[in-house]
Amino acid sequence: MKHKIEILKNYTQKPGVLISLIVTVFSTILLVSSLISREFHFYNYESIAIPSLVFEFVYGTVLSFSILKNKETYIHLTSFLILNWFIGCFCLNTLIPIFQDLPIWVYIATFAFCVSNFFIYNNSEGRPNTYVYFFINGFSFTIILYFTLYLIPVMPYSFIGIIALGLGFYGLVPALVIIIHSLTVLRYLTRNRIYFISFSAGFSTVVISLIVFTIGLSLESNKIVKTAMVQSFNDNDDLPNYITVSQNLKPNFFNEILLKKDIVYTGPDDFFSFDNFNSFSNQQFNERKTHNPFISIAYLFCKDAGLSNDDKINILKSNFDKRLETEEQLWSGEDLFTKNIKEDVKIYPDSRLAYTEITINIAAAEDSWRNGEAIYSFQLPEGSVATSLSLWVNGIERKGVLTTKEKAKKAYTQIVGVEYRDPSLMQWKEGNKVVVRVFPVNYKTPRTFKCGFTTPLKVEDNEMKYQSLSIKGPNISNAKTISRIQIVGNTKIETSKGFELKNGFYINESKGLDDWYANMSLNKVLSNSFVWKNKMYEVKDIQKTIIPFTPSEIILDLNTNWTTKQIESFVNGNQKNIYVFVNGQKTAINKENFKAIQLDFEDFHYSLLPLYKLAQNSLIITKSGTFSANFEELEDSNYLKKIKTQTKQRNIKVINISADINPFWQTIKEQKYIDYYQTSLQNSLKMIAQHQFVQFKTDKNLVNIEPANISIQEKIQDSNSKNNGPNHIYRMYAFGKVMEEQVKIQGDTLANNQYVELAKDANIVTPISSLIVLETDEDYKKNGIEKNVNTLGNASINNDGSVPEPHEWLLIIIGISTLYFYYRKNKNQIV
Repeated sequence: MKHKIEILKNYTQKPGVLISLIVTVFSTILLVSSLISREFHFYNYESIAIPSLVFEFVYGTVLSFSILKNKETYIHLTSFLILNWFIGCFCLNTLIPIFQDLPIWVYIATFAFCVSNFFIYNNSEGRPNTYVYFFINGFSFTIILYFTLYLIPVMPYSFIGIIALGLGFYGLVPALVIIIHSLTVLRYLTRNRIYFISFSAGFSTVVISLIVFTIGLSLESNKIVKTAMVQSFNDNDDLPNYITVSQNLKPNFFNEILLKKDIVYTGPDDFFSFDNFNSFSNQQFNERKTHNPFISIAYLFCKDAGLSNDDKINILKSNFDKRLETEEQLWSGEDLFTKNIKEDVKIYPDSRLAYTEITINIAAAEDSWRNGEAIYSFQLPEGSVATSLSLWVNGIERKGVLTTKEKAKKAYTQIVGVEYRDPSLMQWKEGNKVVVRVFPVNYKTPRTFKCGFTTPLKVEDNEMKYQSLSIKGPNISNAKTISRIQIVGNTKIETSKGFELKNGFYINESKGLDDWYANMSLNKVLSNSFVWKNKMYEVKDIQKTIIPFTPSEIILDLNTNWTTKQIESFVNGNQKNIYVFVNGQKTAINKENFKAIQLDFEDFHYSLLPLYKLAQNSLIITKSGTFSANFEELEDSNYLKKIKTQTKQRNIKVINISADINPFWQTIKEQKYIDYYQTSLQNSLKMIAQHQFVQFKTDKNLVNIEPANISIQEKIQDSNSKNNGPNHIYRMYAFGKVMEEQVKIQGDTLANNQYVELAKDANIVTPISSLIVLETDEDYKKNGIEKNVNTLGNASINNDGSVPEPHEWLLIIIGISTLYFYYRKNKNQIV
């Protein structure tokens, strides 16, 4: 150690070393500050890079002439010269983004190259562990080689640019470094075999890794091209062209990278374009644009699938659940993060319902001056509904007001996009999702919002199960989270997360937001009801009806989730009219051909059956996965238009033998285009053999909550009506009615208005209604939004019971008045 300190001391005493250290440290600090400023939008980062460029230009010019003039005196400063050249290059890149945003590993690799040069250039031969520096040098030399090859097309312009302030010189730096470094390092490699092997091993490690990565990416690219080529022979104009690629695309690491070409990752065609390549898409994709050398090189060896950016974004949405990234964002949220999450759950076993209240603290990176828009996505369990929204404004909680989705969106866009003030918006999205937006958020103004969701407890194997919400938002993984569960009654629960019982509540503290569930024994549905506006809403056991049903044909909705035995169990039966759709054509499937047909579905992940082509009284057997395109992505297609107009009247039945359901089947089920039943393989075979189908009893004043195996019935209040349940019963009833009538609502203005009023009454977010919080009451008036009067209002964890009727309010007021006068009278007598 003492020897190393002596070497360092001697080195610093050499001519020019001390001033080089000062310039290097100063320029590095400015570069790091510039990069951090750009990352978090602190302030005008270009101004930070300019002083560094001036220092680097002066220092580099003086040192270069000094070395050329007096080589023996200053040759030891070559390592400093190369390091500062690259610092200047990166500073210039913040001003003129030739490389767009580079990943952090590029800066680390370049720094490792420059540092290893200090040990190699300064009489390294004979020192212990020098081979390690050669390995690092060979490893990191690849990034310098990439910079050189990448900049070859702009080198002629760089020579011209040298005349203009000398900035063009930085375009030549990688090439100059390659020449200087090659001449220097070759002297050591030719004389020392260990150094040669070490350098070659480092260089080869990167090359081999790149080859392996490129092969993997190229193989997946060939599959996409092949699928797209087959699609080109398909004359089906009902579906968008990209759907076939989406259906046959397995969500994996390589496919996501391929789809993000020219959207997130710079492709070879975008080199030197200096354009924001996102502009070629009609859809927004909120992910940082990156120039990753590894990926850019691999793209060169991948075939073009001929997909537009919009097509690729749609596939990312359906196959990779990137729908949050495509939400319209009026302001960037890149420097925001989720600081704290409070997850408060109240379970009502007797009603088989739960209410979840999520309170989130959003913050911005330190010294961030720019306003950010935070967007959160909540994936809800099936049948759930959003029932409350609050935003803290100037330290005061302001509760959301329910209005039409059009008015809410217009008000939010006006206030965020034009007036730059405080709103929050909660919107329903297809596939059991809710999106919440909050604006503005910055370092000086962190924000807090709260939202609530009413969810059914899922009944499985004689147990009730509460499933936590899945939340996506700004940097949610590092948030401090506290979760609490409270049970109404004495039901015991078992959780998949380490909750501790404290003062009657189950408490857990963690980091981020884990996926968890709570199981409890299945309660019998007792008399549990809620009274509202002279009507009673009563929870009952769901009533199943077995109806005779002989399908005219059976369609096996095959995909990669099916096993050979499952297909065989259907074709081995007595049924002869069994079909599958292969490349859009209905094909008979039987004992002889089912194995051959299954091969066509090996990579087929979801289907979009032409329901409008099926015969009357058809039966579909599906085994649904978790992802698919949804109605929103198919909005402009002929396929969806035909589904909406030609399906309902065909009396189609669907049996799902999977516990999962994808967004397409979820919407088809919710909007009642088909009769849907989920059961096991054995039960489905039994139903077919006995010519039966299971339906849930329906009625004008009845809503079925299938996950919880309950129904909610509306009745006129009478003297026997009980009011012993939470108001969430009515909210679930109202949500069910709106979802049942979606098709009718879409084409009938009067029906739309009727169900908007129902949504307002129950304060629920639906396809036709949204919750919005505005800064002042005047903002509501200006945007034509009326505050809800005589409605349930926002749900609350602490206020869930019955709401007194008008005559009950009168009795309460009389009772309080009587007690007050009695108290005053007694007080006067004592005096």
